[in-house]
Amino acid sequence: MDQARLQAKVAKGYGKTAQRVGALTTQYRPTGLTDPIGTAHATLFADFASDAAFSFKKPPLWDKPTVFGLFDTTDVQAGDILVAPMGTYFVARFEPFRPAVCILTNRNVSFTATGQSGSGVLDSDSADACNLAGYQDGYNGQSTDGSGSVEASGWPVSIILKNKGERVSSGLPGNLRSGQFEMLAPVVPGFTPRPYMTVTDDMGTEYTVDAVEPSQYGNRLMISVNQI
Repeated sequence: MDQARLQAKVAKGYGKTAQRVGALTTQYRPTGLTDPIGTAHATLFADFASDAAFSFKKPPLWDKPTVFGLFDTTDVQAGDILVAPMGTYFVARFEPFRPAVCILTNRNVSFTATGQSGSGVLDSDSADACNLAGYQDGYNGQSTDGSGSVEASGWPVSIILKNKGERVSSGLPGNLRSGQFEMLAPVVPGFTPRPYMTVTDDMGTEYTVDAVEPSQYGNRLMISVNQI
């Protein structure tokens, strides 16, 4: 038996189990920068567990958003978004005949370019852009650095507090340390978050991107709350 046949059998097995223990879930496959859960890709039964054996002995912990998805994996890929009654998840990684690694999200965010960050929109004309200190070479086909424009919006992410961060010299009496958070975001087609971008969540809180770790599984960001 080759890998493809094994994957097909395991995927169907996951699907049959999910029909017994899971809930009806809507699957989205974003193709643009905005409204990633606007058009459904499919519906399926799914459940999620904190262990790959699906023992269901405990729910995911508050600061541990990584879970394993129990659903038919015949048509699944990194970046898919799954909206279930128990929460909204995105697929971070999938390998044949194994459960999909998913991230439980708790916020929806938008990404805004700044003069320091430059644009995160990817295109063939910007391949030679100079990213030093956010500078964009005017001869690479980009007419603007994207400053002040919302480039991606409506994306479900996980935002978890990591530490208090550093005290900001705002000049205000009694100012608090700026909280520093870790954000896990799905793959966004044609876009990569960049340091110094502004992230705004669905509660109106604004953050500055301090660092970005992009990968084929998604984006890990360190972000700090904007106090002023």
